[in-house]
Amino acid sequence: MRPIMRPSLALILLCLPAACVEKAAYDSNGRITAVISDAGALGVASNLVAVLPGGKRVPLLAKRDGPGATRQGRDLAWSLPFTLPDSGRGLAVLKSEEDAAGLRYTVTVTAESTLEFEAIEFVLDLPRAAFVKGALTADAAPAMPFATVRAAGPILFHGEIAALHAAGAAADLALDLTFAPRASVSVIDRWDNGGRSYQVRASVARGVLQSGASATLATAIRFTNQPPPAAPARLTVDPARTRFRFDGFGANYCWNNQSPVSAYTMSNLKIAWARTEMKAQQWDKQRDKPGAELRADFETMRRLQQKNVPFVISIWWLPERFYTDPYERPRAAHFRSIDPARWDELLDLIGGYLVYAKREYGAEPTLFSFNEANIGIYIGLTPQSHTEAIKRIGAHFEKLGLKTKMLLGDATGPRDTHRFALDAASDPEALRYVGAVAFHSWGGGTPEQYAAWGDLAEWLNLPLLVTELGVDADAYHNRAYDSYQYGLEEARMTQQLLLWARPQGTQFWQFTNDYALVHSAPDGTIQPTARFWLMKHFTDLTPPHSEVLAADSSDAGLLITAFRAQSSYAIHILNSGAARAADIAGLPDGAWQITETTESAQYKQRAAPAPAIHTLHVDLPARSLVTLTGEVAQR
Repeated sequence: MRPIMRPSLALILLCLPAACVEKAAYDSNGRITAVISDAGALGVASNLVAVLPGGKRVPLLAKRDGPGATRQGRDLAWSLPFTLPDSGRGLAVLKSEEDAAGLRYTVTVTAESTLEFEAIEFVLDLPRAAFVKGALTADAAPAMPFATVRAAGPILFHGEIAALHAAGAAADLALDLTFAPRASVSVIDRWDNGGRSYQVRASVARGVLQSGASATLATAIRFTNQPPPAAPARLTVDPARTRFRFDGFGANYCWNNQSPVSAYTMSNLKIAWARTEMKAQQWDKQRDKPGAELRADFETMRRLQQKNVPFVISIWWLPERFYTDPYERPRAAHFRSIDPARWDELLDLIGGYLVYAKREYGAEPTLFSFNEANIGIYIGLTPQSHTEAIKRIGAHFEKLGLKTKMLLGDATGPRDTHRFALDAASDPEALRYVGAVAFHSWGGGTPEQYAAWGDLAEWLNLPLLVTELGVDADAYHNRAYDSYQYGLEEARMTQQLLLWARPQGTQFWQFTNDYALVHSAPDGTIQPTARFWLMKHFTDLTPPHSEVLAADSSDAGLLITAFRAQSSYAIHILNSGAARAADIAGLPDGAWQITETTESAQYKQRAAPAPAIHTLHVDLPARSLVTLTGEVAQR
């Protein structure tokens, strides 16, 4: 992970006041990425598009280099300057207001210089799969079908209207848009290199916008999704089949270890694995007298050691003299290479840090790595130089009498990045120094891509770690991670990693202020968010050093994982859709307890009903994480 933006999936979501149920999800530039009901989230995608003279379409909210939008406090409001290809400058202000009925999304464009265009459009892409074979109704006109076969042209509708109703093939799903003022609206049956959707284009302004002038369009959005009650899902657990062993869940404590947030999570969440940063630049200057930030890191390491928590230590940046291009590139430049002539000095720097931590704080990392070297964040390594670094550093640690081993990979993200580790995996000398295999989960992957990492670790007979468990690498910007829906995405990724990658441990990014699970007031008061309680299901209810049991679900919308350590069991069930019942077969007889978290009620515990013939019937609330825990007598 790095503290600047990088391209990633548009899954980023924003927080709402605790008393309000979320109606939409947004990215860090304020774009809508989903509308939400009790039945779950429907992926939609909004943008603001300038249609230039001649018809060229330029998205104004697309990801570009730079900080992106500025958010107004914790409100759902953003402002973003833009420049058109002819150098015309403007400012887009986006604001979303949510209530029980839905949301009102307002776009205001202000010209900072005279802007010439055919139109500025608010664009909303509706997922084709949800609406095909449904119908489109503009104002009170007759309904038009969303047909499977394209009409004579891509334009399904064009006209000046106040309201648009899009209905899915199932009568229970609909999206209503109301425009103020009335707007020129087109609906396009879109299929291009960017994807396939029904795209709604509503004009915010047309023609020339003189310098200082503004134009505004407010769109009320109401999403209805009330599917009929589903039959109970069939979930199964097989205590006779152990898939792999699992140490437990943990976290990164790389930055902001002086904060009350870091202290709170360390005290209130159980940690099985951790990761810290070796701040090589600070250590280089402060070896004789470490400053406050280094001391906080050392204290964190000591506390982890006292808790018997194994941890990884990783380097992001080196002092400039260690690069092949010293003082020539910004600190955040990618893929800086290590100067071959500086290796002995670098080994002394790294080894000195670890010897100091061991001598002064009694702390010794289990594993060492360069962070995300496969893409150069910020030290870049090729597969071959990765192998050589493992051998050089591993031999130096051994010479110093350190127990710290090398981490193979530590790559981002999961998409075929296991190939980065294959050169070292095939080198017997390098493997002498390797203690584990690791990757980062940013952006997610397919079952096959996750499984490749698990297969590599199994092939080498080494533990697999997910050293950065995170959904979206841009979510730190504008605190876009701070919502319940984002927490559900984190829980989904956690379940998927367990199902497909088979790690022995995970390290969430992070249990500090960065991607914070809690809110911290200026006076240091801590208020846990719903994401904190979702995380607590995993960290505190999963028995440590457990067996991961075979478990299966008849419904792709329900993800189940099962754990056992001696007589202790934990079953995690993630329901991202509507409320429904489930029958869980295969559970041993015993006293079971239910812990459940929803957006409005977190970590609520109650006794489970008694199983009937090894089957337990449970009710799963909408958009919830439900965990069953039990103590079963050994036979």
